[in-house]
Amino acid sequence: MKKMKGNKLSLLEGAVIGTALGVTAGLFLASKKGKQLQKNINQKTVEFYAYIAPKLKKIKKLGEKEYIAFVETAAKNYSKAKKFSAVETKILLAEAKKAWKHLKKHAS
Repeated sequence: MKKMKGNKLSLLEGAVIGTALGVTAGLFLASKKGKQLQKNINQKTVEFYAYIAPKLKKIKKLGEKEYIAFVETAAKNYSKAKKFSAVETKILLAEAKKAWKHLKKHAS
């Protein structure tokens, strides 16, 4: 049973990292004008996922509503600490919310 729990945590970590890499892969699809902005946003998103990953591991059962509430609080606190603009915070939160389906699929 303990090994199964460890596997689920590893899957969740993998899902978080995979999501971050997927966001980064979007760089290649961006227009030339938006590449720098997209690069900055992607870097901030990757850093945010690294920030929340350990906290997500501590939560045993997480439904979509709980995930959204957690991410909203975490994004607000993280954005304040990193002094993100309102636009950057909004984009970061939108990306994190979109990640729910991917995370849920790999955490089950």
